[in-house]
Amino acid sequence: IDMGIKTTVTTSEGDMYDISVRESERLKGLHKQLSRRKKGSRGWWDTRQRMRREYERMANRRLDMARKLVHTLAEGRELVVMQDENISGWHKGLFGKAVQNSALGTVKDRLKRKDNVVVISRWFPSTKMCPECGQEYDIALKERIYQCPYCGYTEDRDIKAAKTILLAGQIEASTHMEHMGTPVERMSDFQLSYESWKQSAVKPEAATL
Repeated sequence: IDMGIKTTVTTSEGDMYDISVRESERLKGLHKQLSRRKKGSRGWWDTRQRMRREYERMANRRLDMARKLVHTLAEGRELVVMQDENISGWHKGLFGKAVQNSALGTVKDRLKRKDNVVVISRWFPSTKMCPECGQEYDIALKERIYQCPYCGYTEDRDIKAAKTILLAGQIEASTHMEHMGTPVERMSDFQLSYESWKQSAVKPEAATL
């Protein structure tokens, strides 16, 4: 699975899920109402209470959607692979508000507890690496279609990333599982590139040491 901002979760099978619960019109109205109240007054406290209940209702909706999504993704599958994304760091970025509304952190935490889930390094270039030939290609954020300039492989960028993550996870899990689920001959080029990346990978913060 590939986690993102525009689409919360995309699978290698092509399924896309959006579990964002955005700020309701009621909550927006309560914010405006609070700004007109005198701080500390009875009306101010009443509005604050209504806002608290609305935030709680939205949080419960996000939690329910996250639980259902985790069940859908993990149940009945031999292997689920995800990347160890820095969700907390995403909160501080340009799309922080969208991340807060998406319950991605809850999905990640609950999936990591599943026995059939493999988590690969957050530094793995899943967006750049081609799942067919294993070559890396820098793709701009605005580009929604990935087209490998080396082998011509073309796919939606999120589905492509999910397929790349799956192949990397299968390699990671191969020492623990008898069956990898993908023919060795199809994985050979990618596996070679992945193993080469693992041997040379350096975390960004360590690169200047």
